[in-house]
This record gives sequence, structure tokens and C-alpha cells, in this order.
Amino acid sequence: MLQTPVRKLRSHAHYGWAIFSLAFANLTVEGGMKNSAPVLFLALRDSFGRGAATTAAIFSVGGLTGAIVAPLLGNLLDRLGARYLFPVGGAVIFLAYLSSSLVSNFWQLFFFYGVLATVGETIVSSFTATAVLAPWFPKSRGRVLGLADAGNPLGQGIFAPLSQVLILAFGWRIALRVLGPIFFLLVAPANLLFQRRPPSRSTPIEEQEKGADGIPGDAVQPEDTIGGSPGVSEHPTAREQFRSILRGAPLWCLVLARTSAAVGHQMTILHLVAFFVASGYSHLEAASTIGVVGLISLVGRPLAGALSDYVGRELIYTVGLGMQVAGILVVLVLGDGESFWPIVLFVGLTGLSDGIAGIAVGAKAADLFPSSTLGSVMGLVQSGRGVGVMAGPILGGLLYDRQGDYVLAFSLAVVMMGVAVVFMWSARFTGRKGRY
Repeated sequence: MLQTPVRKLRSHAHYGWAIFSLAFANLTVEGGMKNSAPVLFLALRDSFGRGAATTAAIFSVGGLTGAIVAPLLGNLLDRLGARYLFPVGGAVIFLAYLSSSLVSNFWQLFFFYGVLATVGETIVSSFTATAVLAPWFPKSRGRVLGLADAGNPLGQGIFAPLSQVLILAFGWRIALRVLGPIFFLLVAPANLLFQRRPPSRSTPIEEQEKGADGIPGDAVQPEDTIGGSPGVSEHPTAREQFRSILRGAPLWCLVLARTSAAVGHQMTILHLVAFFVASGYSHLEAASTIGVVGLISLVGRPLAGALSDYVGRELIYTVGLGMQVAGILVVLVLGDGESFWPIVLFVGLTGLSDGIAGIAVGAKAADLFPSSTLGSVMGLVQSGRGVGVMAGPILGGLLYDRQGDYVLAFSLAVVMMGVAVVFMWSARFTGRKGRY
């Protein structure tokens, strides 16, 4: 066959970088969805005239939904593969946003936004990206996961301010009708065309990259298939491995670390725009703060991922959550609605540490557990995050409604992040026996 420049490039390129590009785009959508939530929260609260806790309950339902469906989606990812699952996620996001924009009653948002949109977001979230991408880069997974996770703050930097602009100009319904198709187009077509299964530990990447005719595709599957059916284990050892993982302490330490950090993060992030507005800053200043945090995180996440390959996941996790705690304390104590420098300090500390919790936990899971079970493992870890996403927003709203300010809520968030650090180190000490 004639070796054209394009064929030559494809034959020498590591196909993992194509998977990386897809993961980056998927995480851009996830970042846009979850980091536009504080803007939408304030708009929904004002539009329907409900309290902070009642409005936050929509997002708490989302957390509960994520906790329930993440293990199921992780199992589907292992069985069906990302090529078919991810486009479905894009379609679900589009349907959820369109339906949410057409609601006539407040309670309908609990289903269309709290449940349906969360299912779509969870399908293309960081846990599925970790399961799909990490096996392609066994020697540099921290660095690559950090680079891919930079898509998350890119989505944050673009879509949080864009959401605020659209809401101020046209209302939250039009904003959802604009964002839904954008998210669909970013996710569905490319994943359907180019997504592939990751290599197993016993299948060289070079063999995975080529089909029978030498063209990248799905012609050669990992060895955990029967008769070409994706994801059906040829050997019972994969299931036995997963049962062994479930009986071990390291997985549950990672789950609890993710849960505790998510509670602390969600108690602050969902209410952050409302907090800044209540402190005297403008709506656009508050939304732009979240966007700038995302842009700085474009540097922070890849840096954290790369450093975790050299100094360890646990140390990076500890430093990152420590910086987030410092950022919370800065705005809590010094944010007065007039001084701009507390926001600058908050943006710097939070931007450089944003997303570190997910990167470190995901990379640690990939260090410990085999790729054939990584979708299911990360589904359980994501379920822990979902519990935190469920509890954090409504708990923060209840404390605000009770106290009239966010002092107690943000203080409790600091405590929960400290608990998360303890669980992360526990995963290291209980996982010293090696991989499963």
C-alpha cells in the first residue's frame, strides 16, 4: 500500500493521543455543565422565588442521581465501550437542557435538570475519561490525565461567563437552549467516529492501534472479549479481581476521599456566586471569578498531574486541598464587596489547585487496579463524589437559610477537605500490598 504522508503519520502516531483529544473535549463539556451551575442556581432562585436550600435541592438530586448511576455506567463502559456510550451521553445532555428550558413548574426541574442532565454529564465525566484514557499511557498517566483534565477548566472558563451573559441578556431558558446543542456537538459525533477501547495490560498498544488491514479501528479488541462481543470477559479472573478489589480497603478509602472532598467543594462552589453577590460584588464579577479560576486551572491541572507522577498522588492531593482551604478562608474572612485583592488571591489559590482531587484519586486508582475493571472501579469512586454533590449543596443552603450567611457552611467545608486528606493517605497505607 502506498505510504502517503497522512498514512505515514497515522502509522507512527500513538493512537492514545486521539483518545486524549476526545477526553479533552468531553471534559470541556463536563466543566461547562458543572461550573455553570452556580450561575444557574442564582437565576433559578430569583426566577421561582424559592429559598437557597430548596433551589439547591435540584443540584443535590443531581448528586444523588450521579451516585446511583455511576457504578452502572462504569459497568456499561467496561461492557459496551466508550464509542457507543459517549454519544448517548451527548444526546441525553441535549434532551435534558431542551426539556429543562420548557418547564412550567419548579418541580419539573428536579427530573429534567437534576436527573436527566446529570446522567448525561456523568457519562462524559472525569471518571469515564480516567477509565478510557489511563491505560493508553501506563508510564505517564498522571501527566496525561492532568493534561486531559485541563478541558474541565477550559469549559469552566468559557461557559460560566457565557451562561451569565446569556442569562442576563435573554434569561435562563434561552441560555439552556443555546448550551444544549453546543454540548451535544462537542461530544457525540467525534466519539462515535474515533473512540476506541483501551489496551489491556497483556495487549501491546501497537497491536491495539491497528486492525487487520493496518488501519486504526475496533478490529482488534482487548483480550477480555468473547467472539468479538465487547466487554464480555473471556476469563472469570476479571470478575474475581473486581470481587477482590471490593473486599479491600484501598478502594473504599478512595471512595471516601472523593466523597469528603466533594461535600466540601460543593458546599462552596454552588453557592459561590450567591456569596459574592451577597458580599457586594456584581453578578458578572462573581461569574467571571469562576471563569478565571478555570483559565488558571488550565495550567494547574496538567502541572499537578505531572508532579503526581514524581512526588506521589497523596502529596499533590494534600497540597491541592490545602490551597483550596486557604482560598475559602481568604474570601470568607476578607471578601467585603469592595476590595478586589481577596478575589485575586482566591482565584490564584483555587485556580492552581482546582481539580487536583479528581486527578490524584483517578491516577491512584489506575495505579492500583487493572484496566479491565477500571470502569467499574471509577464508577464506585464517582458514586462517592455523587454523594458529596448531593449533600454539599443542600447542606450549604440549609446553613445559609438558618444562619443568614455562609460562615458556618464554608467553615464546615474546610473540615471536610481535611477529612478527605486523611482518607487519601489511608489508601496509600492500605494499598501497599500491590496491584490486584
